[in-house]
Amino acid sequence: MTLQESEGYSTASLRWQRHHPFVGVSVTRRGFLKWLIAGFGALSLAGVLYPVVRFLKPPPAVSGAIGQVANIGALSSFPAGQLTAVTVHGQPAAVQNLNGKYAVYSLICTHLGCVVGVTGDTFKCPCHGSEFSATGAVTHGPATLPLPTYHSQTQNGSLLVGPIDLTGAKYPAWYTGEFGA
Repeated sequence: MTLQESEGYSTASLRWQRHHPFVGVSVTRRGFLKWLIAGFGALSLAGVLYPVVRFLKPPPAVSGAIGQVANIGALSSFPAGQLTAVTVHGQPAAVQNLNGKYAVYSLICTHLGCVVGVTGDTFKCPCHGSEFSATGAVTHGPATLPLPTYHSQTQNGSLLVGPIDLTGAKYPAWYTGEFGA
């Protein structure tokens, strides 16, 4: 029989104490509050620093490409010299045929992401009045960036449209050229 067993501790109690090192440690109210305040302080500091670090950390390299290649129709369905509204992967777009050279523009306004309408040979945003020329360039603000184009090519009498090219200007991080993205 050991000294501890003779003082009233059972063998099971002694085994339990060996595996639980905080048994017998007394915590004062002051000590508990210090740990509690330090924990809340660390949590608060992390809550403040996380957004700052996310802001300062550079974003991953942007490929400037969104989406897959889609066949949006026969070349004959896009009359020369006109803007034709189409849908690319469920997103609004417009095709411009300039003597057999095709350009496909996203119809998402670069100001705040509204869907731009095709009016004759120009684009007009109904939300804040931005206007774009037939080439997608801004002619009237508040938008400051041109409408991005899709990569496109002709093949077997059809117009194939690929990903959006966001390399033409420094588009804001929220802008993807897609509505509701």
